[in-house]
Amino acid sequence: MNKILCPTDFSGTSDKAVEYAVHIAQHAGAHLTLLHVVHLPIVDTSETALVASELLGEQMRNATDKLKATVLHLEETYGANRDGGFTCDFLVKEALLTDVAKQLSKQENYDLIVMGTTGCDSTMEELLIGSNTEAVMEEVKCPVLSVPRDAAPAKVERIVYASDYSEEDIAAMREVVQLGSCFGAKIDVVHIVKKPGEQDGEEAAAFRLEMQGLFPDVPLTFQELVNRHRDEGLMEFYNQAGGDVLAMVRREKGFLKSLFTQSLAERMTYQAKVPLLILHGKK
Repeated sequence: MNKILCPTDFSGTSDKAVEYAVHIAQHAGAHLTLLHVVHLPIVDTSETALVASELLGEQMRNATDKLKATVLHLEETYGANRDGGFTCDFLVKEALLTDVAKQLSKQENYDLIVMGTTGCDSTMEELLIGSNTEAVMEEVKCPVLSVPRDAAPAKVERIVYASDYSEEDIAAMREVVQLGSCFGAKIDVVHIVKKPGEQDGEEAAAFRLEMQGLFPDVPLTFQELVNRHRDEGLMEFYNQAGGDVLAMVRREKGFLKSLFTQSLAERMTYQAKVPLLILHGKK
């Protein structure tokens, strides 16, 4: 893992995401880019355009000052750009967050995007942050780690990966293992079925054998659990196992054999209970 992108709007939620991004960058020896985007509505008169231009310039300057201060804090506290094992810079862009994230992840080869999410609770700010996180997940190809505002202090010692024994799990597990290897993390591969007797012993055995062959030195465990509500079953195991990150594939619509539909991945993003690593199915 070489490059991490972390959007921030300078809120407490974003600060938690920055904390996780720094933690991962330290352990991966990666480069971290902090990103702030400014977006103003389209105006239709020269007078309002002038006001909007002045406002945009002021917002860009304020954001630049805040990001410079943040990088300085990371240098003094964590040794960024010094002897802390990772580097850090920042970008300020006038655009939509989804457009910038998509462009940067594609053209600049970012390996991971880390951003905050609050879930749908009560305030408009929370709704906007939650929808922004979901929109970025929709557009980018690289993994996205969404970090809730009330997440525990950054730690990646145990990753719970939701599997349905599909071919997509192989590519997704490579990315999970890449992240986990930076920490020597244990990885629990969890398969949930709705009813007793739905477990496929031969399929499960073949899947486990393949995973163990692909990742012989990775501390993997495999679990098959029964729960009528798959998200509840996952969270129950996650909490009992002491998970630090929950990982799942966001599958394309129309993918029939899937443990997690797109709507469920979206719902879990909005629920914002734990750090959630979203990986992307094949296009």
